Amino acid sequence: MPASHTPSRWLRRGLAVCLSIAAMGPSSMVLAQSPDSAAAKTYTIAMVLPRDNQNIEAGFTNYLQRQGLSVRYVPIRYSGDAQDIPALREQVRAAKPDLIYSWGTPTTLALAGHHDSKDGIRDTAIVFTEVTDPVGAGLITSLAKPGRNVTGVSHVAPLTVQLNAIRAYRPFKKLGYVHNPSEPNSQLILSQLMALAREQQFDVVTATLPQLTNGDPDAAGIQPAIAKVAEQGADFLYIGPITYLAYAHRDEVTQAALAHKLPTFCATESIVRQSGCMFGLFANGNNIGAFAGSMAKRVLVDKQSPSAIPASSLQRFSLLINMRTASALTLYPPMLLLNVAEVINAPNLAASQSTVSH
Repeated sequence: MPASHTPSRWLRRGLAVCLSIAAMGPSSMVLAQSPDSAAAKTYTIAMVLPRDNQNIEAGFTNYLQRQGLSVRYVPIRYSGDAQDIPALREQVRAAKPDLIYSWGTPTTLALAGHHDSKDGIRDTAIVFTEVTDPVGAGLITSLAKPGRNVTGVSHVAPLTVQLNAIRAYRPFKKLGYVHNPSEPNSQLILSQLMALAREQQFDVVTATLPQLTNGDPDAAGIQPAIAKVAEQGADFLYIGPITYLAYAHRDEVTQAALAHKLPTFCATESIVRQSGCMFGLFANGNNIGAFAGSMAKRVLVDKQSPSAIPASSLQRFSLLINMRTASALTLYPPMLLLNVAEVINAPNLAASQSTVSH
């Protein structure tokens, strides 16, 4: 059904039930900003990332600054290679942080280890962002009661809400998915998609990235995997919160999809805003960082244990449409969707090759 036709049942119901939250936009989360006189000392926070700082980290540091905290930040880069985990932990311990900030599931697992092992850093509070499913990944046993030195903020909308967002743009019968077996998140998301496919009566068409001898994914397999998904008749390529595909190699992914005339929906912000993904639904990065900052303040100033601070996700999400990609595919969004979305024109990918390997 062309996007310009009368809105379908999914468009009307999906927007009414789910996407009204997107209209509230990035400013919808209200946080206290008054300085706390108890924050007199200087705290050390190790900022452990697989990439450069982005708006999430700005939200985190700005929140703590607004609260009047004096903080020394120690930037530490994680390569993503499992062989580097012991050295990473030693580097973090050498910084003697009062708290560790961690971005992403692989980085947080590298630092903290699984909850049921004795491995990892277990004597310093860890506040994570952008961990899709901390329970499913084995970081904690419960969102409500993490029960260990780890808590934080997830960034993704519920998968059912994401699917309704896709249907609000255009109905689909086949949803494409590229699986990266090197990331635990990827199998969790695939299992959830398959379960919802049975329930909602659509097909998931998949391709799996090949692995190198050391277990890392082979980037040379990205284009063939997307070609395979397209050949199987996918109506959309779903790009979940998978670090390797949605961040480290986002340009290769979106370029390959565009070459095969395959519309893309993404569950994370940067691949839409800085690359060629057509549209996505997610929590705003600044708000995620600020929420994580409020957790850090509870640990540092209020002396609360992270084991008792619920890991959570935001309840309001932003809808972002990359009109450059939509125009290239001649797949323009319905007007009803434009009423609640932020519309951008992402950089020309032919002139922007800014992928990061890790």
